[in-house]
Amino acid sequence: MIMKTSLQRYSGLDIIKALAIFFVPAVHFFLNTHFYRTPLVGTDMVLQTFMRMTFLICVPLFLILTGYLQANKEPGKDYFKKLIPIIVIYLLYAIAAALVREFYFGEHMSLVEWAKEIVTFKANGYAWYINMYIGLFLLSPYLNLIYKGLKTQKDKWILITILLFLTALPELTNGKAGGYVHFPDWWKTIYPITYYFIGSFIREYQFKVKKYIVFFIWLITCLLSVGLEWYAAQGNEFRGISGYYGSLLVVIMSVNFFLLLYQCHIKNAFLSKGVTIISVLSLDIYLASYITDRIIYKELLEHTFHSQQQILHYFVPVVATSFGLAFIIGFIRHKCISLR
Repeated sequence: MIMKTSLQRYSGLDIIKALAIFFVPAVHFFLNTHFYRTPLVGTDMVLQTFMRMTFLICVPLFLILTGYLQANKEPGKDYFKKLIPIIVIYLLYAIAAALVREFYFGEHMSLVEWAKEIVTFKANGYAWYINMYIGLFLLSPYLNLIYKGLKTQKDKWILITILLFLTALPELTNGKAGGYVHFPDWWKTIYPITYYFIGSFIREYQFKVKKYIVFFIWLITCLLSVGLEWYAAQGNEFRGISGYYGSLLVVIMSVNFFLLLYQCHIKNAFLSKGVTIISVLSLDIYLASYITDRIIYKELLEHTFHSQQQILHYFVPVVATSFGLAFIIGFIRHKCISLR
């Protein structure tokens, strides 16, 4: 979401980034409607569960991209200075979100309380990613030293396997398999580092894959996740048994989706430019979409909502509108306050 590189690279990386940032408002559709409070019954809810699992890979894709693009970064003043524009962009959208919440939604707080909301990454409800990314950005050059200290492909694969054991397996199994399967789970919240090293690994070895195979693996894993959720719900509400961003199933889906696209080329100049612009503005779109989501879903749920099954018909216009408005806001910010 926040990666930048001067390397000559495949346009596939920008395609992944553009799709990932579109997946953000798409997966938030289910967060902002009544999906998680609606029984998983009927074809509409099966489709929504599949869509939710498809779009859930948005954050993992950004984390893999971070490892891919930051793999050669070294610690130094010039590197750490690049964090400043990220913080400034966050502050702009945190202040904007606070103003919208104060004057549009009537969430009245004092200046001191709003300042606390901003510095604790709560003013903008999607800013948890910035809270996480600041640490990942600071650690990246040192993670690179660890990675490069491993001399063989086997050693690097062992490192990733250990991280999968510590982060991905417990996120999938612990507390969700009747208590009969349990892996050490103290470290599962460091899943961004797992994805980071996976991105570095893909960058180094530039795996050539058969696209139909990785697509098939992605599809089967996604369907398996849907099946697990459907079985676990037993006609009740969504349980999340397949796990969240760090889950092994989500890792498999994310890595195969990345491998499917990362070496693609866009030959059409107009399309390539459009994808690049979306890629450049991805951080803006992400943070601005909190504001556009809040406003759009308020109107939708107050004036249109009847049932979660019925609301699926509004998925495309709602997500496209939120994304489009966030893009316009980001484009205006980029033109008025250029930080790159």
